[in-house]
Amino acid sequence: MAGVERDTRGCVLEEAERFNYYPATPMVVISWIFEGTLHMVEEGGSSFQPMLRPALPRLVVSGPQRRPSVSWSPGEVHALSVGFYPEAIGRLIGRPIDPYFDQHLPLETVAPTALLQACEAVFGAADQDPFAVLEAQFQPLWREPRQASPAPYLGNWVRLLTTRATHSTAGQSLRQWQRRVRDWTGQSYRDLQLFVRVEEAFIRRTETCNSSAPDLADIAADAGFADQSHMGREVRRVTGLSPARFGERLANDEAFWYYRLVESSRKEDCNAGGVTCRI
Repeated sequence: MAGVERDTRGCVLEEAERFNYYPATPMVVISWIFEGTLHMVEEGGSSFQPMLRPALPRLVVSGPQRRPSVSWSPGEVHALSVGFYPEAIGRLIGRPIDPYFDQHLPLETVAPTALLQACEAVFGAADQDPFAVLEAQFQPLWREPRQASPAPYLGNWVRLLTTRATHSTAGQSLRQWQRRVRDWTGQSYRDLQLFVRVEEAFIRRTETCNSSAPDLADIAADAGFADQSHMGREVRRVTGLSPARFGERLANDEAFWYYRLVESSRKEDCNAGGVTCRI
């Protein structure tokens, strides 16, 4: 779906600025940690006294995450994370992805030899263009034409899934349609719609935000929520914060760099304070 590269080498960051906040996601993510270490933060850890899990392996696969997650680095770090559509990863590993929900595992415990070798080759291009090397390594693994998109959205993906499920010859009943979506993604159509609505709210906020505070009621209506309260509950499920609090952290907190990068994804690079991030 997309790749995100972050490089903090040579930057002076406070401890609180070395957190990384991520939303819940239906995607499978493979991450390469070229330099430094990253730890997932346990729930309940504060910004100043994080409760850390053991350091992640240098090559890690994260299944779809049903809750927002936070990582932290004790120092400089250079890493690449690439989000894959779950049905694509399911085909690449040759098994359903259901067991990997909410997990962060060494890729070697999940990937067959061809996939693992393709991913390991990316380490040799850490200071060049690792994403380009990844694309070259993955080219022989794909069995279907690639459909590149300059700005991939979850909504587009879910609409494509539903179209495929509707036109499948394997059966036309509602139950069969729902089963196909779950078999391909490990998630129900209702689960996926949560991400689509929250993404749409984020897009609307980006489009309408100016010097004044965004009108959350209008955003909720435009994004397909029943009302503003409904939007607040679902935004909290995906980000861990209310819409108002999320807006504050987005504007002022270095640790929310990922959301700002997505917000400016039509630009080639985002460089703030010497920290380079690319999507």
